[in-house]
Amino acid sequence: MSKTYLFSPVGNTDPIKYFHDGSLLHICRYYKPDVVYLYLSKEILKTHQKDNRYVKTLELLGEKLDHTFDIRLIEDEDMINVQQYDVFYEKFRNILKEIESQKEKADCLLVNMASGTPAMKSALVVMATLAEYRFLPVQVSSPKKESNLEYEDRIEYDVDANFELDMDNEETAENRCQEVKCMNLLLLLKKDMIKKHIATYDYKAALQVGKEIKDDLDQESYRWLEVAEARAAMDWKRVNRVLPDNQSVLTKIKEDNWQRILFEYTLILGLKVKRGEYADFIRAITPLGVDLLELVIEQYCDINITEYYERGEPRKWSRNRLEGTEMLDIVKGDFLQFKYGPVYSSQLNNIVQARCQDELMARRVQELIDVEKKVRNIAAHSIVSATPEWIKERTEKSVEEIMWLIRYLCEKVKINTRKENWDAYDTMNAYIIGQLDR
Repeated sequence: MSKTYLFSPVGNTDPIKYFHDGSLLHICRYYKPDVVYLYLSKEILKTHQKDNRYVKTLELLGEKLDHTFDIRLIEDEDMINVQQYDVFYEKFRNILKEIESQKEKADCLLVNMASGTPAMKSALVVMATLAEYRFLPVQVSSPKKESNLEYEDRIEYDVDANFELDMDNEETAENRCQEVKCMNLLLLLKKDMIKKHIATYDYKAALQVGKEIKDDLDQESYRWLEVAEARAAMDWKRVNRVLPDNQSVLTKIKEDNWQRILFEYTLILGLKVKRGEYADFIRAITPLGVDLLELVIEQYCDINITEYYERGEPRKWSRNRLEGTEMLDIVKGDFLQFKYGPVYSSQLNNIVQARCQDELMARRVQELIDVEKKVRNIAAHSIVSATPEWIKERTEKSVEEIMWLIRYLCEKVKINTRKENWDAYDTMNAYIIGQLDR
């Protein structure tokens, strides 16, 4: 069963003043916390040691309510300068951290925002606003709805008499507790961080921040952060598992839908450009190039190139199927010897250039292969700074032009037929940000 915890500084109006509950007692009366942490500064500690008024009064209230308060005292006998805000911020922060480590996730932590010195209250307000730790701030208004300025003798204090005369014990007494609706500044900042990461296509970072405020996000918003991160990582099983239903942004991605997978991979190349990951972009062209050229050969050369591959092998030439065929001469091109190993895009390009009747298509394919030849090996095997300028200098094409080539080929082989699909990640981003702004 879940528990309710209360952390409360103790002030001069506690436990009872003007024949009414002080804030500490009033919160305990109406919230009935199971565990009560009382923070006692040096001045308050002296009062406690004299007559034990805080503990005794809570015990009397417990008897009246038929409820047991587990009272735990935090005695700070060195705390003299009770007006120093920065000191209390650090002290209370550490105390709440300790309480947080003891309670279960389902437990509730209340914090009394009304007792103690102005510095204590200010520190708690800042903590509530930043929401580093999850707690419910509770304010208590004075019985007269104004400041407690009247003088009352607090030195000679009769615990039993004060409790007996406490007007808040009456059944008609008003509940003066009010839960403070603090603007959760930290939550707002974290959401802004998430949105900035989304806008720069850094979905891993967005999800990491999302995990920090998961309990404050609605379930669908958090699931979309998971979707975006999994999609960019090409983890289709996880995408399908966490993808929310009844939305028009993204459909489930079947692993046997090769054209869809290929298109998603192409979108990833676009992300690498947008993120400035140019070396990764160049390296990632090669596997895509092989896929694209196979489709070009099938659709524009009327050749099923896989008939020349080893069965059950991932794109490996078959000696038995190639030897003695015209295709072997085309594939090996200018090389005197041909190794029956992995299939390379340059080999497939030989077929395109020899058999493709669409001159423009053949030229575009050659342009992509030239880009790959000029920069791919350098980027893959050397420590280089692959900047847009470096790529342009070696390929005579800008990054944008290279990406245009890839998109052109994708559209021609019908991997994608809708122009708006190229903005799929931007569409998803806008949807996620909209969810976060709700």
